[in-house]
Amino acid sequence: MPQAGGSKSQEFIYSGSSDEEETVWYWRNAGKEYLKGDWYWPDIEANKNQTHPVGSKKANELGIFDMSGNVREWCFDWYQDTTIPNGFYRVWKGGGWVGDVTSCRISYRGKFEPNGIGADMGLRVCRDRG
Repeated sequence: MPQAGGSKSQEFIYSGSSDEEETVWYWRNAGKEYLKGDWYWPDIEANKNQTHPVGSKKANELGIFDMSGNVREWCFDWYQDTTIPNGFYRVWKGGGWVGDVTSCRISYRGKFEPNGIGADMGLRVCRDRG
């Protein structure tokens, strides 16, 4: 299993916990009320689902917030597998408030067209220490 906390990893399913309600904003809990039933955009929109302020949920083992849920984050990597040619999709991680909790798992790797946009798509700028 991927380790979001590096050497401090507690092997959680999501970044910071295995309980999605402690760490994840996703389509069911990102609005005025907790939604039940199937994913249905008109219900999500009527529920006023949206991105939430950073730090509203529990941090991961390294003290970093919102690595699971809230906003999907573009990665530098190209998505590659045996059925998709290299250079067609970029990788995104973390899941967002529009998607299902499954896409918020540490192990999940999504793909999207490089020029794609979405209400729950973002970018986390980071760099090596060196």
